[in-house]
Amino acid sequence: MRLPLAFLLGIVLSCQPLQAQPQPQSLNWAIVPMPGIFNVEGGQPVSGALYEATQLIDAQMPEVQVRYQVMSLLRMRQSLRKQLQLCSNGLLQTPARDKQGYFIPYLLSTPMHLLVRQPTLNQLLLENGEVSLDWLFANPYLRGAIATARQYPDDISAQLIKARDSGTLQEMTGSLSGENLLLMVSYHRLDYAFDYPMAYSEVASNYTLSDPLISVPLKESKELLPVGVYCPRTPWGLEMAKRIDQAVREATRNNQAFMALHQRWLPAEVYTRFTPQLLRFYEGRSATALSFE
Repeated sequence: MRLPLAFLLGIVLSCQPLQAQPQPQSLNWAIVPMPGIFNVEGGQPVSGALYEATQLIDAQMPEVQVRYQVMSLLRMRQSLRKQLQLCSNGLLQTPARDKQGYFIPYLLSTPMHLLVRQPTLNQLLLENGEVSLDWLFANPYLRGAIATARQYPDDISAQLIKARDSGTLQEMTGSLSGENLLLMVSYHRLDYAFDYPMAYSEVASNYTLSDPLISVPLKESKELLPVGVYCPRTPWGLEMAKRIDQAVREATRNNQAFMALHQRWLPAEVYTRFTPQLLRFYEGRSATALSFE
């Protein structure tokens, strides 16, 4: 008896091993809460300049399943050192981190400022509207502090650490996002702290302040600094870094979307001052693929 051809084909196909379906890629963004940068509610980011920028990047990776892990800066550093399968978002580039991960910049940060009350401002020696750290630390009657939870840019970090080690500056723990120092300045428990203008704007909008704070540029901190992502130096990290870099280039082609988030989160005078540099960065970023070693 001759069996129908369709029946025979069905038997043959049913005997073939099933091929595994490709699993969707997943990406864990490790983030540290920070006012105006990553605003967190209920353990998840809800707003902030870097959160909005990350969403623009996520939109260019529809095949990647994204989730956010909120953690302290210390835990983020440990995760990168242990080469865990996540990408640390919102970090400044440093030589030490470059040894542990692949860096993908996607946004420019404005310089860190000094935050003071009006009476303290009247005591500062200002030159062209700026205060020098050398002058500040030579006047120890002014009480200042840095936050354990906050990362400080390379152009001032060495001086801050030296002042901390000499006892001129206090180093304080407290809130995970470090805004407690700004509140302490407002309530006269400190005379000054260091922070980014957009962070203070967010604190001023969402907390009750005793005295308003004034943002004073630092003589030693004038450069816009790239902020980005570190993925671990593993095969997974390399592939994810390449995919994120591609998404960043695609997202920054619409540089007006990035400029709009700067305008929303920065004080107006700071945004106006740095607009040309911000535009040049995003135009260059969209046109340049990174080379990972």
